[in-house]
Amino acid sequence: MNHRSEFIQKFNLRRDSLQSLLCIGLDPELDKLPKVSLESKAPLVHFTETIIRYTHSYATAWKPNVAFFERLGAEGYFALEHMVQVMKEVSPDVPIVMDAKRGDLANTSKEYAKYFFQTLQVDALTVNPYMGRDSLVPYLDLGGYIFVLGLTSNPSSSDFQKQKLVGKDIFLYEEVSDQMARLGEEYPNQVGLVVGGTHPSEIQSLRKRHPEMYFLIPGFGAQGGDLNSIVQTSGKRSLINSSRGITLSTLDENFGQVAKKKAEEVHLQMNQLFL
Repeated sequence: MNHRSEFIQKFNLRRDSLQSLLCIGLDPELDKLPKVSLESKAPLVHFTETIIRYTHSYATAWKPNVAFFERLGAEGYFALEHMVQVMKEVSPDVPIVMDAKRGDLANTSKEYAKYFFQTLQVDALTVNPYMGRDSLVPYLDLGGYIFVLGLTSNPSSSDFQKQKLVGKDIFLYEEVSDQMARLGEEYPNQVGLVVGGTHPSEIQSLRKRHPEMYFLIPGFGAQGGDLNSIVQTSGKRSLINSSRGITLSTLDENFGQVAKKKAEEVHLQMNQLFL
């Protein structure tokens, strides 16, 4: 994949056809899976395939989290790669954002980039900018799309992200967003920002600061972010993610149908709010 990322084009088409911004996250936490999945030969395969087949009609993007697969070693990687194949077969027009939050030296980043963008051929990847520009460029040189951690939804995000920069009267997360906007000028349609849905006022100020940038917004649903305020402040260039609130809402055997119903509910809410 040496051509430039097609992620934006893919997402825009899907967003406009569904009139929605719903990104469905797959975080198959083993201890919270339904019994019917746990009793199958390959629990993660059973669970993720069921969720994909039931909810794909409502997904503007998928966001699987690598950690829940890696914990199982080879079996987990098999499940991860199988899931990506199922996503591509069932919903080829839905972009896949792999949530891996990688951030390492340039030569290491290059290997991560090859795995995610060449071997798996996903559309986008979450990355950590803490090591700076040269740790991000390998993903972009390979033609991938990256969502860079800006202001995250977890309670301790303020430990570093909300530190003020000396001589610049802005927060660290704002400096990250500004630098990513500049990187995005060099690599058009390849750089977005992760902004937690638990920070609606900051989403609003970041949106004013960067009207063209695409935001990946976790933290809606189980983490407590309010959908109405997120949609109003973030605008159409946003992927609003719900994971557990859709996929892990029951332990019953009919968890696929329940997930479909939950996804449909959010979908209809988004339809009403669509800008």
